Amino acid sequence: MDRFVPHTDNLGQLLQAKAEQLFTLMKNIDVERLGLSEHGNIYFLGSHFKRMFFSIQTSAHLLYNSIQLSKKDVKDIVIMDYGAGIGSLYILAKMIGCKQVIYNDILEEWKQNALLIANAIHIDVDDYIVGNIDDTLKILEQKGVKCDIITSRNVVEHIYRLADFYKIIAQYQPQAIVYSSTTASFNNPATNIQHVLHHRKIEKIYVAQRIKFIEEHFPKLTDNTIKLLAKKTRGYEKNDLLYAVNQFNKDGSIPAKGYYYTNTCYMEYGVWAENLLPFLIHKQMAQSAGMGLMIKPGFWDTHYTKPWKNKMGSFFNAFISVNPSIGFLVAPFIYIIALPNKEKKQS
Repeated sequence: MDRFVPHTDNLGQLLQAKAEQLFTLMKNIDVERLGLSEHGNIYFLGSHFKRMFFSIQTSAHLLYNSIQLSKKDVKDIVIMDYGAGIGSLYILAKMIGCKQVIYNDILEEWKQNALLIANAIHIDVDDYIVGNIDDTLKILEQKGVKCDIITSRNVVEHIYRLADFYKIIAQYQPQAIVYSSTTASFNNPATNIQHVLHHRKIEKIYVAQRIKFIEEHFPKLTDNTIKLLAKKTRGYEKNDLLYAVNQFNKDGSIPAKGYYYTNTCYMEYGVWAENLLPFLIHKQMAQSAGMGLMIKPGFWDTHYTKPWKNKMGSFFNAFISVNPSIGFLVAPFIYIIALPNKEKKQS
């Protein structure tokens, strides 16, 4: 079997052995008989099961990189997989012998799906917590849990108030390394364009939702004013939207939201549609919480069913490894690593 991690030190060998074991276990799961929710079944099959090697590989890389950065032994690591959904990282973390593994997601549905998958391969994760970051960190505090690592895959780009996310972690888990991966890489031209097109498409849906919301809450406003306000409040969740329209009714102004680009979010829950931010903005948000930040390029999947895709991926991976700073131009995802005060560094 191909290597899940290229490293051959003790941690690399451990991760390779357990990743191979997890791959075999996952491949032998009868997904249709697991009892997953309808959405969970579709997501697991499409995002993980059909790309099982890459799913486990990205989890293995996240674990290797974050544990190495912590400078602690695996047996001493307390790690939380934040916004874990139905992935493989929380399971692999338990399999390699981390001291404590916490699963988190905002939806009870995803937690139940995750439990079904872990139980199917007889892996007992230490704790499952449902809630947003505020609630989750308070629960951890009540339980006396201090995380060494808080990690996530394709979650950070959806967090509505990212600066506040770092601040509350710095408050409740000041010793934790926040190690995230995201496909929302501003410096990759192809990825940038892809996200911009996605934003423009989904904003047509979101602006209609904001128009309806403003109409319902402010029926005295004219149609033209409502449309103008809906356009100007792109990227507002519903509470911010209410405040903005009330402010407009008072003095004719609309509160500035901050950095936009083409980003937009789902108003009801305040979830960004792949928030695409320049590296400088990411650094400023982490620094506002007193945290240092590093950004590193990810890698391409080389286990597609089509050989030409694998050859292209191998070529780009070689390019990234030779010159990581230029590799951002072609990397399909990036790592965003927020460091606690005692370990502040700049990339």
